[in-house]
Amino acid sequence: MRVSTASTYESSINTLQRRQQELSLAQGQLTSGKKIGKPSDDPTGAARAERALIEQTRGETTLRVIDASRNAMTLSEGALGDAVDLVQTAREALMAAGNGSYTAGERKAVALQLSELRNQLLNVANQQDGNGGYLFGGQGVQTAPFLDAVGGVDYASTGGQINGATDERLPLSVDGQQIWLQARSGNGVFTTAADAANSGSGWVNAGQVTDPAAYTGKSYEVSFSAGAGGALEYSITDSDGASIASNQPYSAGKAITDVPGVAFTISGTPSATGTPPDRFTVAPSQPELSVFDALDRALAVLNDPNANPGQVMQGVNAGLRDMDQALSSFSSARAMVGETLNRLDGVGDRTDARILSSKTTRSNAEDLDMVEAISDFSNKQTSYQAALQSYAQVQKLSLFNYIGN
Repeated sequence: MRVSTASTYESSINTLQRRQQELSLAQGQLTSGKKIGKPSDDPTGAARAERALIEQTRGETTLRVIDASRNAMTLSEGALGDAVDLVQTAREALMAAGNGSYTAGERKAVALQLSELRNQLLNVANQQDGNGGYLFGGQGVQTAPFLDAVGGVDYASTGGQINGATDERLPLSVDGQQIWLQARSGNGVFTTAADAANSGSGWVNAGQVTDPAAYTGKSYEVSFSAGAGGALEYSITDSDGASIASNQPYSAGKAITDVPGVAFTISGTPSATGTPPDRFTVAPSQPELSVFDALDRALAVLNDPNANPGQVMQGVNAGLRDMDQALSSFSSARAMVGETLNRLDGVGDRTDARILSSKTTRSNAEDLDMVEAISDFSNKQTSYQAALQSYAQVQKLSLFNYIGN
């Protein structure tokens, strides 16, 4: 077969250009450290690298949310710790106010201390998270969530919490309404109270559950009357009007166990001659206890110079009972926040592992093996040089060059 000079030239040039392109590609890969410069270099590898990059970006976003959540939960844990300390101090002040030898002036001094503690608690409840939000802002509010209104402290936000936009539930706030305003009233199971119209010196303690299975959850009323010789007697009826106990002899400080499953103690001397006679109630506990309202009730009694000993003791004991429930609410919330911090550590570790896996997958798909690449570049450089020398020799095969020689 005859091979023309033009065909030989064209073949040599094509080979030279191909070798030059291969050398240029290898040089570019060495410079960038990547074996995929554009998707067409390796469509399958490019797709794998793209998916890995997306997964890596999601993981890095999750880490930022984890950092924000950890900051909010750390601050919340500290704030709840401050609240526990303040409530414990308020409880100690209330215990001191229960001293029967205290004068009205001394009780007023205790009330001033409690008022200051209340203000500090309100500041803690409205603590910010450093990013313009509020730790106990629930589902979000632009201003302080707890407002000190005329009738007490109101919640200006919506209960619940804000979660970061990730697959994991990473809280960025805490449900302040539940923690500060919705503790269980009474002793957590039932609530004892003295009627506001009572005129005697009797007061009732928080009581306790003696048999959970026997407690019916009904409301009960204890009323007093004068028996034979003027001796005090009490009667108990339930919320259905049924008589539980009738004309039982009253003994101050002795536990009353007539109500099924519970026991409570009435101390002092209730009045049986008032209109109406003194009454006390037992009702199921409700999630409605506000630590601020509890302090306000105690302050009202301690600031009243006309309060009789029974009213003072009732106010003090009710305050102590409510402080215990507030402490329980804060401690439970603090434990929950602590558990969230532990969970954040676990989520962070898993996310770090996910990011590392994505980086590895991406690297395997697009990163260059430098040893192999240098060897390949050297081979392509040798091929290119050979092509150049071959072309130089082919140029000399012209008929005119032959005639000229």
